Amino acid sequence: MVMDKPIATYPNSPTSMPSPMPFNIPDVSVRAEAYDQILKNRGIRVIHRRALVCPNVLALDTNSHTPECPNCDNSGFMYYGDREIIGTFNGNSMEKTFEQHGVWEIGTAVMTFPSEYADGTEADFQQFDRLEIPDFTVRLYELLEYLPTADNTQSVRYDIEKVDFMVVTNVGPKLAQRIFNVGVDFNIVNGDIVWVDGKQPNYDASAQRGQVIAVAYYANPIYIVIQSLRELRITQEMDPATGMKVARRMPQEVLVRRDFLVHNVSSLPGPA
Repeated sequence: MVMDKPIATYPNSPTSMPSPMPFNIPDVSVRAEAYDQILKNRGIRVIHRRALVCPNVLALDTNSHTPECPNCDNSGFMYYGDREIIGTFNGNSMEKTFEQHGVWEIGTAVMTFPSEYADGTEADFQQFDRLEIPDFTVRLYELLEYLPTADNTQSVRYDIEKVDFMVVTNVGPKLAQRIFNVGVDFNIVNGDIVWVDGKQPNYDASAQRGQVIAVAYYANPIYIVIQSLRELRITQEMDPATGMKVARRMPQEVLVRRDFLVHNVSSLPGPA
């Protein structure tokens, strides 16, 4: 049974007048290209690295990852296809995480990116992708144990741009601090600490334990994509050349969080 149409009439009010809305509404297409241009003119450089699950597992049914994996720093993810893109921060909140070995400022933010890279290739972002900000640094600090290596090289969580302060405490009858200076006690090479011979912290070979170092340093922040806020953000756009409507991807928004486990800092085996 078909429902009857409403036929009731109502009296006019003092403000009753014909609607100004036209019978044919003109096409108000959103120009995605203009939106991309705004982002490119107001954003900052970002290095986008795509995430891929590390295949170095013993078996799929157990998903047991091989210990000390050289492919992914034991993070479980490999990264490939570095591409540069311009992005903007729309919102940024800070959450402090207090740990025994330092205070990590884990930034949660929303970032917006154009729909394409500079060469016209479509840009897509997936969960666990990495986003590095190459033109700015943030200050971090952490505790690490001195490890004697053949090349005197030691890594921290991030690639170091500049060391702000480095110190150890010499244990003895009188506690004393030993401050390390760049260019005198160590140098920074490819983001790692390279100790100068004879200037290294102490190492107890019998206990197989080195001195604990406190280091504050500056590094380029790296963010991890937590999720995409808009799945397949697409609109219709009028093609001025043909007059036809075509589908067009819009700029993308992703939720990101500061990554504080960029590198797996290895350690020497302890005493048996």
